[in-house]
Amino acid sequence: MEVVYEHTDVKRMLHYVNVWFLPFRWGTNTYRGCEHNCVYCNARYTHEYLGLETGEFAHRILVKDNAAEVLDREFARPKWNHNLTVNLATVTDPYQPAEQQVHITRQVLEVFLKHHNALMLTTKSDLILRDLDLLTQIAHTGFLNVVITLPTLNEDLRQIIEPSAPSVEKRLQVIQALHEAGITIGVTAIPILPYITDHEQDIQDLIRTVDEHGVDYVLVDVLNFRGEVRTRFFEFLKGYDFDLISKYDELYQTRYCAKSYTKRIRQQANALIKQYHVDDYDKMFSYRRARSKER
Repeated sequence: MEVVYEHTDVKRMLHYVNVWFLPFRWGTNTYRGCEHNCVYCNARYTHEYLGLETGEFAHRILVKDNAAEVLDREFARPKWNHNLTVNLATVTDPYQPAEQQVHITRQVLEVFLKHHNALMLTTKSDLILRDLDLLTQIAHTGFLNVVITLPTLNEDLRQIIEPSAPSVEKRLQVIQALHEAGITIGVTAIPILPYITDHEQDIQDLIRTVDEHGVDYVLVDVLNFRGEVRTRFFEFLKGYDFDLISKYDELYQTRYCAKSYTKRIRQQANALIKQYHVDDYDKMFSYRRARSKER
């Protein structure tokens, strides 16, 4: 299906994120929708929230032409605290293919640098290296935490579950380059797919590999379903391994995986994370960085 870009102006860029365990309370997005078209993506509901049709998330991309201008105004407000970490992005990848053409994300990064606002940047894309000059300045003059999503090292599987996202190798190169630039870098090995990527050896290989490339911390969690994701994922299972459907039906009585299974995976992963010392979670928090500088 052809991807359509729709250009739009927005009235605001910042939105509050009321989730207590996250290292940020504010988020922003340069786009709506995401061309990476990941099978497991739980952000698809945001298109429906805007009144767009189910299934258009990866093919109808809203480009926020005035994103930088609006964010600049919001950061300039007298009561805004620039130590508050803003996550770019919460529901879409800021470095999806559209960014190669319109450079909205780069414009927004210039605003973060101008105001020295704490930034957490989440992506799957090696296009981020285009902006290494800006990211290095942001990291060295304020706070920057880059997070790379990498749920598997299996490139064949990656091509199925993340059909339009950059390869595993390219993401490992990003981690290495950011580490060498002195930028805090984390990996979210999310989601772990039950009976597919949940073998302890696979998780260990992933954690060991990203450790070798210089990652500061790793987060691991299990697949969950929101909105149309359950339907899409079960369609994937039909072609990947039909016998897994009954096992998933048993594990997922709700949108969340069975607690006993999730607990076991988290315990295994956390033990490996400690073993490889990729648990420097303090680097995720801008206020902890500020306190350490004061000392």
